[in-house]
Amino acid sequence: MPRAWRDARGRLWWKAQALGSDWPGNDLELFEWCRRPLRSWPVRLSLADGDLEAVLLNGDELSEFAEQAADLVRHADVEAELVQNQTFAALMSCARMNGDDEEAVQRIYCRLRRLLIDRPVLSDRDVHALNRELPKADADSDSYLAKFVRTAYILHPVESPGKVRLSRCRECHNPVDDGASNCGTPGCNGRPERFEVACLGGYWTQHRATRQFFHDPGLLEGRLLDRLAELSADRVRAEPWPCLDAWDAALIFEPVSAVGERECWAIDAKDCASPTLLARGFRSDPRVPARRRIIVVPMHRLQTPGYLTDLERELQGRAAGVEVLDEKAFLRQVRIRATKVGGAR
Repeated sequence: MPRAWRDARGRLWWKAQALGSDWPGNDLELFEWCRRPLRSWPVRLSLADGDLEAVLLNGDELSEFAEQAADLVRHADVEAELVQNQTFAALMSCARMNGDDEEAVQRIYCRLRRLLIDRPVLSDRDVHALNRELPKADADSDSYLAKFVRTAYILHPVESPGKVRLSRCRECHNPVDDGASNCGTPGCNGRPERFEVACLGGYWTQHRATRQFFHDPGLLEGRLLDRLAELSADRVRAEPWPCLDAWDAALIFEPVSAVGERECWAIDAKDCASPTLLARGFRSDPRVPARRRIIVVPMHRLQTPGYLTDLERELQGRAAGVEVLDEKAFLRQVRIRATKVGGAR
């Protein structure tokens, strides 16, 4: 077994020994316990009540809780972490090399971040069009946009030009296997549909790390930005990923009266199975001056009893002055604030 597994099993065994138990007896026994809620384990675990209902294995697959716990440890999936870091570096290089000033760099950064959310599948025609929009290249004439796509996506060649028929989720657009009955992405209730990709020599699908770290968590970000864009621009303006992703969005409320004051809210959209893991990994970035700093969680996380309460409790002492709202409550407060006269909250 991998060293990480042996180390974890050893720590559990010693903890159980302190309680007068010989558990776990062997690896197979521990595998079976990984399919049971953590609350039922014969050792006391330092987790929130909602987390104690989680399992580590769903059948033979890692649960969402286990994957996000492994991400907190970071080195658990070396390949995924490497692709995550390389994708972010390639995105930054493309934005900086194609932007003439800070405003242009920020605009290109947001363009490419939204691409990762909206386009899990790209045709080579799409990439050619993007390359014309962002043409800067290195000394070997290799464009920074092409490097970004090669890092974040995987190429699937086709034998001849034409349309390729694939299956995807109707809502989040993630590719799904033929014959699948649902999407499988946490929080997405979309149904599979067939769609066509017109390509010359191939099409691109997101690397699993891109999907794990950028696309799937970004669905909430994209949904919130779309809803905010529907509000009157003379009352509230959303700036996506300010300071190159210090926060997911900065909301600027414009004063209605001459004596009113402009107000800023900084928000981070977080879709995490565990409020404990979310709180332990959260950092409040001070680069965006804001009157309110808010973590927004998707509605499907409220299916976990006490999720918001557990998150607020775990944030205490870690992130001062940060509020927690579900997405409906957040959008409701934005609409109310946008209708108020002047700068008063």
